[in-house]
Amino acid sequence: MGDGSPPFRTCPDPAQGVSRPAPPPLAGLRVVVTRAAHQAAGLCRAFEAAGARVVSLPLLEIAAPEDRAPLRRAAARLGTFEWVLFPSRNAVDALADLASPSPPTRLAVVGQATGRALKNHGLSPDLAPSRQEAEGLLEEILPRLRPEDRVLLPQAEDARATLAAGLRDHCRLTVVTAYRKVLPARAAALAQEHLGQDPIGWVTFTSPRIVRHFVELLGSQWESRRMGVKALSIGPITSAALLEHGIEAPTEAAEPSIAGLVAALRSSGRL
Repeated sequence: MGDGSPPFRTCPDPAQGVSRPAPPPLAGLRVVVTRAAHQAAGLCRAFEAAGARVVSLPLLEIAAPEDRAPLRRAAARLGTFEWVLFPSRNAVDALADLASPSPPTRLAVVGQATGRALKNHGLSPDLAPSRQEAEGLLEEILPRLRPEDRVLLPQAEDARATLAAGLRDHCRLTVVTAYRKVLPARAAALAQEHLGQDPIGWVTFTSPRIVRHFVELLGSQWESRRMGVKALSIGPITSAALLEHGIEAPTEAAEPSIAGLVAALRSSGRL
């Protein structure tokens, strides 16, 4: 047209060219989250945000030690230690419930989640290793210790011996049981409800104890059903426990965190 009017355009086909949001990466995928109920909310939300259908099956509950006297004694003289080492957030909570809010001592944590637990109690770690595991903490704290330093290590009843063994010859070490890990009372009923389908599919594992509880719940069915488990592991220690029970090639998080677990599942290629 030569009259300066805009060129003629047909109306777009409503069935074409319409931009639709891409489905979330884990859309419709069923994921069984086995973390302790008081620690599972963030992980459940992260999987749901990625589109997964989350099934909550808490397989861990934190209980006080059968004998709390050693933990109470340690908490009462917290200021006499040069260092307190926290291998988990549960250890932080157990000791913080008994101790004064501002202990005049240095604090070390194994990982970021444990550091956040300290901050929830108004404290900050003096040492958080770049490698978030017991071996990483040993590597960074041993050069700072003197033989006369008194070090407190509050840990789980079934804790690995790595930290205690690595520290014992380098300081005056006190090890106390801060908590126990037990199977929740409702776990068996929930497992019957949620694990009835076959294959079981994706299941998160965030500690060796959760692996053992999962195997115990399935009992005599374990050998026949383990091949139907797609295991999502938080790290190498948990992966080793899975391998011990016949779960080969678990999908393992590159970092022991909620984001790490979700990213591992997204990139697994096994959806």
